[in-house]
Amino acid sequence: MDAIDLLEQLVSFDTTSPPGNERSAAMFLAEVLKNYGFHCEVQELGNNRANLIAVIGEGAGPELMLNGHLDVVPAHGQWRSNPFVMTRENGRFYGRGTSDMKGGIAAMCEAAIRISQKGGPKKGRLKLLFVADEECSNLGTMKYLEVYGASDYAIIGEPTGLEIAIAHRGVSRNYVDLHAPARHAALPAEERDSIEKAGLSIWAVKRLNRELSAMSHEVLPPPCISITMMHGYEKDNVVPGTTRMLLDFRILPGMSQQQAEKLIRNGLRKYGLTDCSIIPHFYMPGGELPSDNPFVGLCLEERRRLFQSESRPQAFGASCEQCFFVGHGIQTLICGPGNLTQAHTVDEFLEEGQIRKAVDLYERIIDKTIN
Repeated sequence: MDAIDLLEQLVSFDTTSPPGNERSAAMFLAEVLKNYGFHCEVQELGNNRANLIAVIGEGAGPELMLNGHLDVVPAHGQWRSNPFVMTRENGRFYGRGTSDMKGGIAAMCEAAIRISQKGGPKKGRLKLLFVADEECSNLGTMKYLEVYGASDYAIIGEPTGLEIAIAHRGVSRNYVDLHAPARHAALPAEERDSIEKAGLSIWAVKRLNRELSAMSHEVLPPPCISITMMHGYEKDNVVPGTTRMLLDFRILPGMSQQQAEKLIRNGLRKYGLTDCSIIPHFYMPGGELPSDNPFVGLCLEERRRLFQSESRPQAFGASCEQCFFVGHGIQTLICGPGNLTQAHTVDEFLEEGQIRKAVDLYERIIDKTIN
């Protein structure tokens, strides 16, 4: 079964997260891979959610993991066709998840099947790990890491345009509640109210972003903060006592949630905003693998041979689960077909050439790592 046929089948499973319902897709892939000699386990997570773990090879040597997530973001907006029926047009495959990241999973499966048909790994093990709930709470990866030991190497098939990405920023999301005495709208303000403080906070975030822009990283852009929500309503004729913001803080690897909160608090204080509460909402650390890591060098060399062009280590533009694997001692990079721009849109698509080259690249890397 080739990658395009696999992709068509995978798109047909509505794995929108939440609720996910990834179990059916995991069971489908298990049945396919069993036919090619893989030992498959569907790791049950409850509520129709599951991971797939498929392994081939038993000899001494390193373990290479190919990883992806089975869930997809919601198919909002006006699609030209059913987002869960893959359509083909002018060398493109349309459907929710084609780029993020069922295309990567399909390519990994075909590459793994090719290895199996050549007799399997010669000096190690190949593992396919396809997880649930990456788009929301990382349930699948967390449960997997609780149970299983570390692989030596891993590739996450997030859409990078088949560039070799070695790092991603993390995210610290915090609610900021700006407090002031509520008052009747007909009465004059005796001090800054919560709405005025919210206006000042916008300027505080802009100033803080200018300060953060001085921070540098080998490949990643500087940290930055975006305001993704503001709410401050009590009643039509009342100026509210609290206005709430939600800050999405994209942080560099190594920055803790506490450090992010401290930067926010200090940035607000410079505008006189001291009467506020910062409430943690979500945290995911950044991840990175040094550019001089030998596995990075191997993957860059195989990419150069395939594309016949030089390439440098890149940053992955969004957060992903590299941070968790690296935290467990797994040398992990990110490389997959498609890109984030074409993924998180109406009429998401993947180019046929990308998925076919992805299969070839993954096969080359497998051969060089465990064959």
